[in-house]
Amino acid sequence: MTANKMGSFLVLLLFFLIPFQKRFSGAFDSFSRSLILPDFPLPECFSRNVHFFLSDFVIIALVLVLFFCLKISSREFFLAGPSKYLTMLFCIYLLSTATSITKNYSLQYIRLFEFSLIFLFFNSICILREKINFPKLFYRLAWILVFLALLECLISLIQYFSQDAVGLKFLGEKHPKTFSFVNTSGSLWLWGSRESSSILYRVCGTFMHPNILGGFLFCSVMASYFLCMQEIAKGKRLFLYSTLFLQFFILYLTFSRSAIFALILSTLLWCILQLKNARFTFQRVKMLAAAVLIFAFIGTVLFYPQLKARGGFLNYNSVTKRADSERVIYMKVALDILKENPLLGGGYNNFQIHASHLQSQFPGNYLYSKVHNIYLLIASEAGLLGGGIFLLFILSLLGTAYRGLQRPENFQSKAILLSIFFGFLIIGACDFYFLESPQGSLVFFGIAGLLYADNGMKHIELNKEGIATLHSCPNARF
Repeated sequence: MTANKMGSFLVLLLFFLIPFQKRFSGAFDSFSRSLILPDFPLPECFSRNVHFFLSDFVIIALVLVLFFCLKISSREFFLAGPSKYLTMLFCIYLLSTATSITKNYSLQYIRLFEFSLIFLFFNSICILREKINFPKLFYRLAWILVFLALLECLISLIQYFSQDAVGLKFLGEKHPKTFSFVNTSGSLWLWGSRESSSILYRVCGTFMHPNILGGFLFCSVMASYFLCMQEIAKGKRLFLYSTLFLQFFILYLTFSRSAIFALILSTLLWCILQLKNARFTFQRVKMLAAAVLIFAFIGTVLFYPQLKARGGFLNYNSVTKRADSERVIYMKVALDILKENPLLGGGYNNFQIHASHLQSQFPGNYLYSKVHNIYLLIASEAGLLGGGIFLLFILSLLGTAYRGLQRPENFQSKAILLSIFFGFLIIGACDFYFLESPQGSLVFFGIAGLLYADNGMKHIELNKEGIATLHSCPNARF
């Protein structure tokens, strides 16, 4: 296997591993205990263990292939294109932590290293765009996402109708009873339901939280759109429509508001982008849009009582109000931390520690989590400098995507990647798992890397081996 193919394989492997992120920490327990500062109090909700995931080692292997087999330069890897913003963000995080209240707590630096591995994943995809057949890579990736979604849907179906775990703890499955809400309807769905308790458990598949499964299903649904536009064989399109219905069905069972709203808005954006290529795709877009509307309507009818009990979709009830008020409190905490340290913030992974110091300002609320907003979370822990650089990173990607859409090649992959990333930006304003969970960060920074890779060159041709080569733009900006 050549180094180019190895790099492509490892990228696909990382996406494949997204649902299967088992945390490994037992081997590091004694080491973790040795890091704790005896005179520094930590809140009960603060995780004190050093842990790793399988994807961490795959990312390291990918980087080693790039440096030692493909002989890329450090400057190109860390300072080219949007990668330079992630390098600067890491440096700001490091400086912020080194001047924070946990500057002597080694665990925070280890956590920062773990988190920054995802930056290497993004950089690796950006580098590989010149060395692999990107259209072929993305086509394979879309099918991987669809098959993973199908597997997660089957697992989630069992979880929901049994209201119990499947027994896949070794793959990272959480017990559904961890995520529940009051179910005033007393049933599982509209027709043919059996009576259940007044508490309804949300599904999460093998993901760490139902919201993360919802975000993944949002991504897989969009990937299905792409394949429906690309596939010629009627049998494959029929299969894709069938899996689309199942994905919509399970997306409702996650009861993830952010994922559902992101899907609605991203689908609208994708339809608008199709107008640029309407004469070639109008018939398929029309059929796909009709199917999506039908699937959404069926899902709403089947789970109308449960959606109403959950709140936030068809109504606004006490469950939704309590969840939203909690999020507002965390936003206030983030702003208070930012006011205390406006330039550099409170230091990486220090949000919960600062929140515990502000607990008295919010009586009746236990501040155990982090702010459900990736932009505020970065700003609170890395200050205005870190938050500003992250925004520059996003704007750089969006600018590259806009310029890329002006060129006709790979239009469908460009349109779907931009639509997915747009949805991720919406979800990021409502949740923090793109930064705090490997399942979230892999899909967010992975899609971001693909978005840049697909739009980052002006003239790409493939040689006989299917490797992309650059022509007519020797001074292209990366």
